[in-house]
Amino acid sequence: MIMKKTLFLCLISLYAIFFACSQTENNTNSIISTNQEKCNWCGTSEAPQNVTWNTVIPPKGEAGEKLIISGTVYLPDRKTPAKDIIVYVHHTNIKGLYPKKGNEKGNGKYHGYLRGWMKTDSNGKYKFETIRPAPYHSHGGEPAHIHYNIQGTDYPEYWLTATWFADDPRITNEYKKNVKRSGGFSNIIVLTKDENNVLRGERNIVLEKFK
Repeated sequence: MIMKKTLFLCLISLYAIFFACSQTENNTNSIISTNQEKCNWCGTSEAPQNVTWNTVIPPKGEAGEKLIISGTVYLPDRKTPAKDIIVYVHHTNIKGLYPKKGNEKGNGKYHGYLRGWMKTDSNGKYKFETIRPAPYHSHGGEPAHIHYNIQGTDYPEYWLTATWFADDPRITNEYKKNVKRSGGFSNIIVLTKDENNVLRGERNIVLEKFK
């Protein structure tokens, strides 16, 4: 009788421990899910495992002017190239919309499929090929732009003021005054066309720490 009672109590204890662990895991998953949903500007953590220093963003046949943007990410001393920094970008299509295929996951549900990731090389270099985005049609005079997020060791993910294009007449002095995180250099880039009629621009970045 004593053995049966002891066995019963052991089974009850094991069940309680299992239930508590399950609840903890469920609660943790709920917190993670909630945080991801709240941070709909994030994206560096969704980088593929095989991310390299350069990427091609648009699927074949995407309408728009071909655009290549490159740059160097520097440590805070503004001189030393920063390697293994994740650079995440996303932008609109030629209609000023974040296009979606319907099977997007994570923040692709917000950012659409015109997005990509890079990890800077040993020289701090990154480069991406895409199409020139159009401005929002429902947000008045906001300049056309490409969103940037940065993340690396000792640098938790943070956003930069989006890249603007110097030939965009929507860039007013008022917009310039409201730039909060330029990334150490101007967020306004000059575009030129190469011999293949491809638009090219450069944006360099200095790492910063934000709470």
